[in-house]
Amino acid sequence: MRLYCIKNIQDLTNIFIKIMYNKFMMNLNNNQQHAAMHLHGPMMVLAGPGSGKTAVITERTRYLIESEQINAHEILVITYSKAAAMEMQHRFHSLMPSAPPVMFGTFHAVFFRMLRRRFDYGMDVLMSEQERRTLMRTMLTQLGYEADEDMLSAVLTEMSLVRNEMYHLEYYYSKHVSSEDFKEIFRAYEIHKKNAGKIDFDDMLIGAYDLLRTDEKTLNYWKSRFKYIMIDEFQDINRVQYEAMKLLAGCDGNILVVGDDDQSIYGFRGSKPEFLLNFPNDFPDCASVTLDVNYRSSDEIIAVANRLISKNQNRYNKLIVGTNRQAGIPKYLITEDQNHEAVYIAEKIRNLIQSGIDVNEIVVAFRLNIQSRAFMDAFLNMNITFKCREEIPSIYEHWVAQDIFSYLRVIRRIQLRQKIGYDADAFRIINKPFRYISKAFLETCKKNDQDVFSAFKSSKLLHMATKNTIEEMIDRLLRAPKNGVSEQIKYIRKFLEYNTYIVDHANYRKMNVDGLNEILDELIEAAKPYQNALEFIAHAMQTIEATKDKKVLDNSDAVTLTTLHSAKGLEFEHVFIVGVNEEVLPYIKSKTTAEIEEERRLMYVGITRAKTQLYISSVVTRYDKEMKISRFVEEMKS
Repeated sequence: MRLYCIKNIQDLTNIFIKIMYNKFMMNLNNNQQHAAMHLHGPMMVLAGPGSGKTAVITERTRYLIESEQINAHEILVITYSKAAAMEMQHRFHSLMPSAPPVMFGTFHAVFFRMLRRRFDYGMDVLMSEQERRTLMRTMLTQLGYEADEDMLSAVLTEMSLVRNEMYHLEYYYSKHVSSEDFKEIFRAYEIHKKNAGKIDFDDMLIGAYDLLRTDEKTLNYWKSRFKYIMIDEFQDINRVQYEAMKLLAGCDGNILVVGDDDQSIYGFRGSKPEFLLNFPNDFPDCASVTLDVNYRSSDEIIAVANRLISKNQNRYNKLIVGTNRQAGIPKYLITEDQNHEAVYIAEKIRNLIQSGIDVNEIVVAFRLNIQSRAFMDAFLNMNITFKCREEIPSIYEHWVAQDIFSYLRVIRRIQLRQKIGYDADAFRIINKPFRYISKAFLETCKKNDQDVFSAFKSSKLLHMATKNTIEEMIDRLLRAPKNGVSEQIKYIRKFLEYNTYIVDHANYRKMNVDGLNEILDELIEAAKPYQNALEFIAHAMQTIEATKDKKVLDNSDAVTLTTLHSAKGLEFEHVFIVGVNEEVLPYIKSKTTAEIEEERRLMYVGITRAKTQLYISSVVTRYDKEMKISRFVEEMKS
């Protein structure tokens, strides 16, 4: 029994509030209550998947205000996305409808507020994403790089990494462009912003950190303003965010961080589990508690996840438990290749839907964007409605695919002896690889509406050697396979020397040829069911049209397609994790122990999205190459 010392009516009121609040806490388990009722000093909350961390943060916010009479103006709650911040704010207001305002926001929003107060910034100072990408495209093109969307994103992400991790530019080696070019791009980008009077999203973080570090008056103002700080998804924090929060909280401040080192999966953005692992060293007197009850998943799914993640060494040793909820045993599927995998899983999903399972409770998760192609094809063929968590570009839209389509159409026309005028397909591919066919000749054909394969013989603009080259090309076009589209694409790559063109193009544009070859390999896989090239191209065009608006922008009823990275924070009754093979998951570029451990955490995140049924799928071959089953499959076995 707890005894209270009552001195006056205010004490009585406070005691009544605490007793009532303890009743409100009845819906929390002991560890959740311990975290929610923490008052002074730093605290680390290790929150396993589905463990109710959002409830802890919102309940603690209410506890501070109702039970401890903390001024709501002095409470700051930070999470990682605007949507998450709004959701948390909504849940708090459902607990305290008439509560005074508490600041819920992202790091960027909170830090930009600091900058605006100090420098009187308007919203027009922000550099738009479109402006950033346009500038980057210009700089990359000027340096001779292929400035496609993937390259733009890769270099911009690297620049953010350098700045947010506070790396020294001189000692950073880019993975996507040469070191000297990266330095030139980096400096030119900074000069452009300065001359334009603009800041970008990284500047919000870096600028706020520099301000807190160098301006004591500003630091003291915000420290007195936010006396109670809570940070959600702490495993996703980067260096500059961490250092800024250390300044804001002080080593003995009232900072409560909630995160899971086992769900740290954004190393490419500078996030790593070390910030959570080292938190007790930076805040020596911090309390800690583990939210180890998973209320989301069945016990069988939790057991699989525990076995997998226990193989990581750089982690807090914790065992997640369930609530004795029994469901289907996790299932392991193995199929011949990615096409068979997609069709087999599509059939299972169709059966689930027909049995009454809510289509919104089904997700297919994969490591690489390119894996989505087979599932989009299978779902379209079976009339299964799907949506994408993020914008996943169709490989059929890529310029490499468009080249192949042009080659296929030209092969068909030449073999059928069709004579036409100007042919855009022939113009597109006749110098891929370079066959010394002059621009003047091509422009003349276009102007006179002539077919290049007919006009070359009488042209005075071409040397005899070039005419012989075209003759040889026609001969090879005629000898191409007449049926079997995948075989035709293989022929284009080898005997029409498109592989040579890809290598030359990659070298000239200073890009990695592997990605281009992977698109070609995926096209061969996609074409396997087709004998007729025009049918395959028609299917590709239909897919492009059908997937244009598949990004999730509404609450439409559909199966979800997502990368494992974008699946974080979601939950579904039925989860399919596909392509669980070596070189895919873990990814081929992950070599070091730290990289493999992040890949294992990525798999762990995928598994723990599942509430009732988990399916793990591997393939025997990929691009006609025998594949090894992922090491993670063996690690998950009981």
